[in-house]
Amino acid sequence: MACRRVREGERPSDVIASYGLCRTSIYRWLRAERKHGEQALQSTKGTGRPSKLTDKQKKQVRRWICGKDPRQYGFDFGLWTRQVIAALIKERMGIDLGLTAVGRLLAELNITPQKPLRRAYERDPEAIKKWKTETYPEIRTRAWERGADIFFLDEAGIRSDCALGRTWGEKGRKTIVQTSGQRQSANAISAVNVQGAFWYNVYTGRLNANDVCYVSAAVHAWPTQTGVSCGRSSSRPYSSLCCQLCAIA
Repeated sequence: MACRRVREGERPSDVIASYGLCRTSIYRWLRAERKHGEQALQSTKGTGRPSKLTDKQKKQVRRWICGKDPRQYGFDFGLWTRQVIAALIKERMGIDLGLTAVGRLLAELNITPQKPLRRAYERDPEAIKKWKTETYPEIRTRAWERGADIFFLDEAGIRSDCALGRTWGEKGRKTIVQTSGQRQSANAISAVNVQGAFWYNVYTGRLNANDVCYVSAAVHAWPTQTGVSCGRSSSRPYSSLCCQLCAIA
């Protein structure tokens, strides 16, 4: 626009003054236009300081982070942070990167901060698959034949550990962090069926057969046609004689 106004007869000093810019700027623009045409005046994004990492190294950093855990590389923290990533790059590649540079690198690699899902060490994918494809269908068929409702009975509680923070991972894919699945303290037992009917009992101390039987009795009072089929744990409180009697009552 400024160069066009000069071509149309206005004085360069007047034109640049109307924009409130440095007087010498318009002469650079005029020289660039005369030499390379109007395309030389198009704005371009500054390249900034050259990256310290090659494209191959950047891809390697992405492989380190996506689907991996910092503890696999000797760190004692399970979440990716810019500090951890910078330390890993320094250790493996001998290159120092500031936190701002690490943030730009992660954005370039399409890696974003996100809150991961918890997965217990004790998780058994094969057992889960067998339950979904074999065990539960058998229970559902047996309950249907008997005209019974299916209830799932379990205990739960409140733990004192802090909420899981945020880590870095591939954009659009949820990051998973392995943690212990052991409960630190349990203080409630409940049962729920597929229709949403819900019973619970609050208790203190360790779970015992009386707590299980309390909820089992409430479940068996549910107005079903024939009976109730309960899914229970095989742990000691559930396998006592009292609980066996409640299950067949």
